[in-house]
Amino acid sequence: MRKLGGLALVASCATACADNGKSADAGTGTPSEVTYWQDMVPLFEKHCLQCHQEGGIGHGRFDVYAEAKEHAALIRHYTTAREMPPWDATSDGSCGDFRGSLALDDAQLALIDAWVEGGAKEGTPGRVNLPAPDRLQNASDYALPSYAPVEQGGVLAEHDDYHCFLLDANVDAERFITGYDIVPGEPEIVHHVLVMVVDPDAPADLDEASEDLMLPAGATNAEVMAALDAESPDEPGWPCWGQAGEGVFVRSTPAVWAPGQGVVHFPGDSGASLRPTDKLVVQVHYNLHDPELHGKTDETHVLLDIADHVPNLALFAVPDALLESLFDDEPDTLEPGKESVLYSFKRTVKELDLEDSTGNALAASRLAELKLWGVMPHMHERGRKFQMRVQSDAASDPACAVDVQSWDFHWQRMYFYEKPWELNADSQFEITCDYDTSSEQAPVTPGWGTNNEMCLATMFFTVPER
Repeated sequence: MRKLGGLALVASCATACADNGKSADAGTGTPSEVTYWQDMVPLFEKHCLQCHQEGGIGHGRFDVYAEAKEHAALIRHYTTAREMPPWDATSDGSCGDFRGSLALDDAQLALIDAWVEGGAKEGTPGRVNLPAPDRLQNASDYALPSYAPVEQGGVLAEHDDYHCFLLDANVDAERFITGYDIVPGEPEIVHHVLVMVVDPDAPADLDEASEDLMLPAGATNAEVMAALDAESPDEPGWPCWGQAGEGVFVRSTPAVWAPGQGVVHFPGDSGASLRPTDKLVVQVHYNLHDPELHGKTDETHVLLDIADHVPNLALFAVPDALLESLFDDEPDTLEPGKESVLYSFKRTVKELDLEDSTGNALAASRLAELKLWGVMPHMHERGRKFQMRVQSDAASDPACAVDVQSWDFHWQRMYFYEKPWELNADSQFEITCDYDTSSEQAPVTPGWGTNNEMCLATMFFTVPER
């Protein structure tokens, strides 16, 4: 993804734009002024007005000429820097073909540049077709209790609070989550949200008795969660790391949200199983790096689209070898004082330990039906670039599946493909994260805190439901 500066117009735009804020009239080749109504409105409708309209999350309304003109210089600045629209994945066809891409191509950037250079003229007034706000069709609202986060401290979360909240599934029969949205109560402090499905009657993830929780080996998820909750009786939920807390076995993680994500609709006619006996454990990562944020109270809402039946089962994997190394005798670290530090790891489909809705590992025959529909990259503030390559089978070469050349910690999303990747048990993923540690004096440790680092790929798969 190449950045443009100033008036560096590319050859591909030569027939669309000319100097001094002019464009070529279609079919005539004669130049005309680049204007708001004739040139910018069609571009804004497709790439910007989802956010930059009345009630939208974007700063300024681009559906109103006076406001668009007022922000013209900023529009050029942020689009030229590829910071807006918030779409970081390379979308020129060289690394994955994504649905709903908001990315601007070089010709569109040049058109914006020409409009600004020409004085951001209005043109002949017309009509703006505002995109309808994205909404869930059958949303169930799961409200989290009011909670005032407090820094947990320590080297892994110096200014962070990871907190888990327990909710009932509130379904009367097996249903399927087909999409979600997260509405933070206090957006300034909510760093990410995970929604996990937990079977309370299933065995907990305890290989041996837990002295900390005073539980024997063979304890259930319900017993572990009750013990965790009892450690903080004066507040809802419990502090948690990783996922749902020490020893809690998570069946699936159907919702992963970070700032910039927006509404998610599952692709491939798929859904994640949710049974009446299940519990939802919602992990919220609060970041309190700014002292002025201390004492704020959050009441986040989880909105889930729920269907009665789906033809395909949605499955999720969250591999992160850097974070997982915390459990080794010597965790991996990132070398300090470098503008570029690479960290790579590989995983086969078989090594992801994917399970069906009953908690059983997928057999090889079902792994042969597996499809990869999407990926959500995740790093923290030192992240520079992210790439994932996929080798579908032994006879094929690894191919680029997602490439982020300018990582933005504040705009993260799941990127869905127009067509899924066909996989099998031996298909392999290679994930590479690139970090800037130039300001660090000591090795950077992995961890869940914002001051630590991660190299995570949340993957979205489907298999036929049986």
